[in-house]
Amino acid sequence: MTTNRYSVLRDWIALVIIAVSVPLAVLGGTNIACVGQGFSSECALSAVVISPILLVIAGVVAGLITRGWTGLFVVGVGQVAGQVAIVALAYAAGRPVPIDWFSAVVATVWFGAPIAMGYGLARAAVWVVDRRKARAGSAATGGGAPKSDAA
Repeated sequence: MTTNRYSVLRDWIALVIIAVSVPLAVLGGTNIACVGQGFSSECALSAVVISPILLVIAGVVAGLITRGWTGLFVVGVGQVAGQVAIVALAYAAGRPVPIDWFSAVVATVWFGAPIAMGYGLARAAVWVVDRRKARAGSAATGGGAPKSDAA
């Protein structure tokens, strides 16, 4: 069995990227959506569109860095760490966020779905590229199905 070099480091990098991207999607999505118009209802609707896009991008980056079920687990842990960071930052700012089970589940789906989608898209793209490289390498070396002697 071959192992990827620096795979644990890659997992930690992906975890940090996701853990940082979750609070940034909340803060950054709001700030990007509200540039020049102040905080209003239109601004909030724009933030709802921008935040998932930022999370998909973070998922793609994490999917390019890490791989497999371990990578998906690491991304999930990073997401939960990011959600805890949002609560901690809100308490530190003096604006505590009320926490209940329903809100926690909704927030987990809200943050998790775009991240998982981005991770899946990146892993699918890597898989396709690897398959094409393997086919090209097989064709170049004359590989393929073994030939039968009974012809």
